Amino acid sequence: MRILFALHTWHPEGRGGTEQHARSLARTLARKGHQLGVFTRSGDPSKPEYEVHTEWEGPTSITRINNCWREAPNFEWIYRNRAVHEAFMRELESFKPDLVHVHHLTGLSTTILEEVKLRGLPLVMTFHDFWTVCPRGQRMTKDLELCETVDREKCYRCLSGLWPHMFDDRVHERTVVDQRGHLAPENLANWERYISYALNLCDVMIAPSEFHKERMLDFRLDEERLIALPHGLDHAPFDGRLRASAKPKRIGFIGSVIPIKGVHVLVEAFRQLGREDVSLEIHGEIRPHHDDTDYGERLVKKCAGDSNIHFHGAYDVEQVGRLLDKLDVLVVPSLWWETFCLTIREGLLAGIPVIASDIGAMREALDGERDGILFRCGDVEDLREKLERVLNDDMWRERFYNRGASVKSLEAYSEEIEALYAQAVRTSRRRKRTLVVAPPAFPSLATQHGQTVNLPWERIAISMEQHGIASVGLSTASASDAQPQLVMKLDLKEGERPLGNVRLKVDLSALSERASRGVEQKAQPPLPPRPQTKPEQPVPAERVAEPAPAVVEKPAAKGQKPELPPARPGVRRETVLPASRGRRRVRFMKKPGNGRP
Repeated sequence: MRILFALHTWHPEGRGGTEQHARSLARTLARKGHQLGVFTRSGDPSKPEYEVHTEWEGPTSITRINNCWREAPNFEWIYRNRAVHEAFMRELESFKPDLVHVHHLTGLSTTILEEVKLRGLPLVMTFHDFWTVCPRGQRMTKDLELCETVDREKCYRCLSGLWPHMFDDRVHERTVVDQRGHLAPENLANWERYISYALNLCDVMIAPSEFHKERMLDFRLDEERLIALPHGLDHAPFDGRLRASAKPKRIGFIGSVIPIKGVHVLVEAFRQLGREDVSLEIHGEIRPHHDDTDYGERLVKKCAGDSNIHFHGAYDVEQVGRLLDKLDVLVVPSLWWETFCLTIREGLLAGIPVIASDIGAMREALDGERDGILFRCGDVEDLREKLERVLNDDMWRERFYNRGASVKSLEAYSEEIEALYAQAVRTSRRRKRTLVVAPPAFPSLATQHGQTVNLPWERIAISMEQHGIASVGLSTASASDAQPQLVMKLDLKEGERPLGNVRLKVDLSALSERASRGVEQKAQPPLPPRPQTKPEQPVPAERVAEPAPAVVEKPAAKGQKPELPPARPGVRRETVLPASRGRRRVRFMKKPGNGRP
């Protein structure tokens, strides 16, 4: 089977659990004879926006599109991106997959789900976090408040810190009823409604835990096609090793040093232990997280006087086994609803005791407390007590060594995934006759509360013809980014005697559809050839045209000249003005070549 993965980033640029899981699964499926391709986002500010290149990782092709969100004037551009969508279409045509498996959509475009189903292809999606519910991804605010219920008014305030130019004017953002029957800002209500529609196009949806499945069902997803399936891990790096119980000397953390991971909770609990004979080893990249850009620096500064707290920085995925060999206890103090928690399973495979927050799917990961120790999420005192007991109670600690047998293997997981792929193929065939898919739509107006992206207004031309002996005077107020309108005033005179005047205001905002695809986009180079083993493609599903919006003309007030409707891009308009002698005609148009890309 030819399988195309789509996700937000890939090794080596991406080092998180989602990327590790997808990469390991791709390798395993390739060993079993499947042809794998990957379509992913890159975020390199030194490269042109939307540059596409393909490389190879063994037999797997990796196609990357550079997206640094240089063009993101409003929220809709975050999840519906025409340039990314078109690059994905080219990848579909080049790779010719039998099935598409989406792992994450951040930095891509949710419209790729529509494109897959318009082509009649089976579609699988794995939810690795809460991005399809919360644009931050973790259902947690900057102040580390967990959102147990979703309130879009609260979301608007929260997202204003992340995207201040998109969520800066709640007064002028319309309030509507969202799909759950709640009042919500229109931009977020539209996002939620669209995401729900797009996800339900999937033939199979996978949640990596029962907890995550239940949370996703808070929204309008088809429960029959949503399956809870925990990931599998490659056991080989841990080599079936066994650890002997010993007095712990090194307590460790492994993962990104960001606020939601709760490293500060662990640091405070360790400091309260007051043990000089035990060290705290923190392994992980210190990096900005959304709008909290200096969390790691604050943490390091706080620990500057503690000689037994060590920050080791970023590590390679291949080093995890060796790092765990050097630890005696692993602590996972996450504050958000972890949906699976790869780190816990790695600790279990390494054979050491694991202490984790009792939140999200981490209780499932430890099978209650059969395989590890839970503490109250965010509770420094409770974590300190658990650490003290692990350090001092030898018999209790002995229970939690060598619990890796409970971790599913990657080989077993790949067989489950193959079965789900077969199910997706059957479901796709069954739904083909009844599934209605709208053609992908993209933001056509690059405006948000009066702000616009830069457009080539100087390329808008005006021409004028005059017939007869009357003189015509023309004055204009040029369009700008802030005011995408062209205003013209014509004064008609015969000698010194005025004959009349007319004022024309032309709305040019529709031209900003050009900006939504970039004013200047370079042609993409052809992709390298790939092995072709696939038979004919299925007939694409019927594309359903969207109805054009109705135009309502308002009658002019008494004594007021009617306002002309806005000009359509690329259309020549003629206005004939009556006068006592001759005929005066005014034409205005765009220069050739300035139409839609």
